[in-house]
Amino acid sequence: MALDFCLAQKTGADDTPVLRFYGWEPYCLSLGYHQDEKFVDMTAVKKAGYHVVRRPTGGSAIFHSEELTYGLIVPLGKINNHDVYYLFHRLLAQALNKLGFPVKLNLIEDKENYIRSGKRRFACFNRPAFTEIKYQNKKIVGSAQKLYKNALLQHGSVLLGPKQNEIINFMNARPEAKEEYLNKLKAGSVSLSEISSGKTDLLQIIEALLAEFENTLNINIFYQPADDLLLREAQKFVQRFKIQ
Repeated sequence: MALDFCLAQKTGADDTPVLRFYGWEPYCLSLGYHQDEKFVDMTAVKKAGYHVVRRPTGGSAIFHSEELTYGLIVPLGKINNHDVYYLFHRLLAQALNKLGFPVKLNLIEDKENYIRSGKRRFACFNRPAFTEIKYQNKKIVGSAQKLYKNALLQHGSVLLGPKQNEIINFMNARPEAKEEYLNKLKAGSVSLSEISSGKTDLLQIIEALLAEFENTLNINIFYQPADDLLLREAQKFVQRFKIQ
């Protein structure tokens, strides 16, 4: 989170967009920028051996376990933030289609305020947002944005396995409320491994998405690791996003 934030702060109008992919060790519960911590059972998270962080982007809680996280940093001024949201999901959907996953974009706009909805909207995968990716009306990818002075930061999570449903264990709620919420979560989301009986290859998904970027936008993609200077700068922001 600190590194994505740092990259967004450093990005200028003429800089190259950055797309990062990563996982979590140990697993982690992340909250949206405006989400209230009181809905989280911190004791349960600690007992499970996991961490809790706050994302610089919005949205609801995500249990980062059997999933692929991405961070996209784009200079402002060249493309509208809504267009970035749509474009990324369209290219990812095309990539997943070519890998054998019959997914589609959600074209029904969600007009409910997730912040005011409290526990009913605790988990990100409880409902698909406009132009996010779904399979048979069940959400597969969750994304959120944050606009800065010169750059846009977009975060997202691609569900690879069903472990996301365990997020219910970390809700600060009564058992009967958790059971009801779990049923809604299962009805509203699905992982790639549940769609296809074959192995969900993380690197294969990344490569397919990058190929869509190159072929559709006619751009050249190159790999560049974060240098020590950038990592030291990002370290200064760690406490801003670390909760537990």
